[in-house]
Amino acid sequence: ESVRKMLFAMVDDIRVVIVKLADRLHNMRTLSALAPEKRRRISQETLDVYAPIAHRLGMGFLRGELEDLAFRYLEPEAYEEIMSAIESRRDENERFLARIKQTIETILRRENIPARIDGRVKRAYSIYQKLKRQRIGVDQVYDIIAVRVITDCVKNCYAALGVIHNEWHPIPGR
Repeated sequence: ESVRKMLFAMVDDIRVVIVKLADRLHNMRTLSALAPEKRRRISQETLDVYAPIAHRLGMGFLRGELEDLAFRYLEPEAYEEIMSAIESRRDENERFLARIKQTIETILRRENIPARIDGRVKRAYSIYQKLKRQRIGVDQVYDIIAVRVITDCVKNCYAALGVIHNEWHPIPGR
């Protein structure tokens, strides 16, 4: 009922949805105070309704946090295993990410390709989905780090891809 009302209100004013998303984020951050069954119900609703709405509104960071918080309560053992794997390699991954970003910036600058480079360590729920989809273990996930190259036009996008593939050759099937 709450979601239905929010969707109808959204037609008139998108701020209603933004307030509801902020409220849900706050609720998810304080969910530990509730009974386990209520935590699971709210977490499932968050994954099914609120995270996709945040995604559709271009609020990827909010979506990611909502998914990770819900994941924590829906699959606590898997959450702990993945978080432990991420944390054990955090420093190494951050250093590697900084080196990769610097290398990409250097080679794109050398080729006069204007671009912005973003990088991040992937979120726990995203990794979990990959584990389920590919039926692999956390030790078999090699792409915990993500790099995004944003250019000003399609031509430069393909030029950047070519330059990057010259530096790091694609692996077939991966």
